[in-house]
Amino acid sequence: MGQSYVAATSRATTGRQIKIWIFGLAVLLIVLSTASLTFIAHLAWREADRRSLEGDKLRFTSAMNSYQRLIAMDQTDIAQWDETFMALQRPLDRDFIEGQFIAEIWEQFDLERTFIVSTSGDLVAQALEDNVRFPERMTPADPVIRELAQRTRESFEARKRQSNSGFAEWYLPQSVLLDVSNSAFATIDGKPALLVAVPILPDYGRVRLTGEYPAVLVNAVYFDDFLVSELNETLNYRDLTFQVGEPANMHPTNHLIWAADGSVLGYFSWDQAKPGLHIWLMALPLILLMTVIISVIAFAAAARISRLSNSLEESERKNHHFANHDALTGLPNRHHFSDRLAYSIDSLPEKGFALFTCDLDRFKPINDTYGHEAGDKVLCQVAARFQTHFGKDAVVCRIGGDEFIVLLTAYSSLQELEDLADQLQESMSAPIEVGHGENVEVGVSIGIATAPECGLNDKDLIRMADMALYRAKENGRNAIEFAAPLYLEARSGAAHSDQTYSRRTAAK
Repeated sequence: MGQSYVAATSRATTGRQIKIWIFGLAVLLIVLSTASLTFIAHLAWREADRRSLEGDKLRFTSAMNSYQRLIAMDQTDIAQWDETFMALQRPLDRDFIEGQFIAEIWEQFDLERTFIVSTSGDLVAQALEDNVRFPERMTPADPVIRELAQRTRESFEARKRQSNSGFAEWYLPQSVLLDVSNSAFATIDGKPALLVAVPILPDYGRVRLTGEYPAVLVNAVYFDDFLVSELNETLNYRDLTFQVGEPANMHPTNHLIWAADGSVLGYFSWDQAKPGLHIWLMALPLILLMTVIISVIAFAAAARISRLSNSLEESERKNHHFANHDALTGLPNRHHFSDRLAYSIDSLPEKGFALFTCDLDRFKPINDTYGHEAGDKVLCQVAARFQTHFGKDAVVCRIGGDEFIVLLTAYSSLQELEDLADQLQESMSAPIEVGHGENVEVGVSIGIATAPECGLNDKDLIRMADMALYRAKENGRNAIEFAAPLYLEARSGAAHSDQTYSRRTAAK
């Protein structure tokens, strides 16, 4: 295949590929930009929800600590009292404990479950609301309550040792007592509860400190609807609930309540507020807007680059056309002819072809008489007649001056070639107008060579065709001559060779 033809096909393919790449990159840019913006918005959504959940959990923990501290404050109001401290000394003042101490805790602070634990860890008294029970003999407190009371006494002793007060033997400010208080979660009376313990101490010191002290007041607050509503007054969570036991499926909003023994008493859950959805709804229009803007810019740039590519292709195509075609007649030139000839030679010997080398007769006088402009008109008219005569079955080229060459790929016999040559001469004999009412006539001498009979390469074929043309012009012009492998013998004097391979017509 000819180099020019391959190059043209390659350029066309490359041009299409460039356009595909340009618009493909534009689409890829749009997709990547949209995906990136969507991913960033999704990350912001997830991060906002995560931070909101962390904040909810921190607020819940803070609210639970505040609730425990509030209970401890209620306890210290009644536990830090000389009368209470004295009532717990031996002998035990049961009337005061039942009629004033326990009753005050229930009536004033609504702390329905009360335990009083001695310094030895024994249960001094317990109450459900204002119903008080005193054990008949020294009875150890429940292990959880006993351990909580012990931790509270240890906290009190440690804090007392750090105090610089002159009353350090018995007095601690209420704010310090709140820090000394301890809490735990446990199952009391078969129900999950929050236990809060504070030491029982004198307030003004009008008592004699004999023996070990202090006893510890422990109150249990059950995880019921009242406790949940109390917590939610601060939190304002949607659907805050408490469920007993471990959750069947752990959810991020589940806040587990761990008992002192390491078991799960239950869990709080709520409908988490998710600000990420609002962020997504706010970001979505911006993403769409940015996608549209990026799409417009990307496709505008792609279209611009595509137009530049088209312009370059068109410019290259024109340059290629001018490089391969005659500027005057528009016919393919010698370079293009060589390319097509090479392509046809590649098909040999399976597919033969013929070459017509043509030279105009009586053309030079036209230039001399009417000028080069008239000569150019004649050449253009001759080129048009060549193309009309041969049509699509041949490649007609102007190779210089008044010389033309035709590559004919479709014919059946030498007789057909001769008929085509006759018809071409007849077509060329028609008058040509050169302006100012002047008409001129030209003739054409033709040399015909066939492949593969006359050669298998371009040099041999063109040489044989040129030799036939030379013979046609030498023998009277406006003639037709066939080239043959025996041409040299014919020229050396073999008459029968001339009769077999040549034909001449009278000059017109």
